[in-house]
Amino acid sequence: MAFTGPLEDRILIRELYDRYGDASWRNDREEWISCFTPDGCWTSHLFDCKGHAELRAEFERLWADWAEVAFLCHIGAIEIDGDTAICRSYAREVVLTKAGTIFKLAGTYADTLRRENDEWLFARRDYKLTIAEMP
Repeated sequence: MAFTGPLEDRILIRELYDRYGDASWRNDREEWISCFTPDGCWTSHLFDCKGHAELRAEFERLWADWAEVAFLCHIGAIEIDGDTAICRSYAREVVLTKAGTIFKLAGTYADTLRRENDEWLFARRDYKLTIAEMP
């Protein structure tokens, strides 16, 4: 997999990742959820949720103990086929909890995106934890 497909779509997909990261950093739940299709899935070593209601609940559960999050993303691949895309990205997160502890994560996302109403959205995000540094 590399970077394939129309340049305009690849730019729009990069903007989706930027919007997701910005919303994550700012604790903007509704902006973050808007990055997913209505039936979007998000999985990790800790959870598996599907649809906006479950995504919202998981976001709220995670942020219940968090004070701040630094979220950085790097895109490794974008492969577009019509109105779908397969992407690979890397995430680096540093979380300050409300108790004052810090934990750090690094991981990989295997993503499926879908274009809906001329907008690229995450249909599925599968996160694999690579490194965890816990307090």
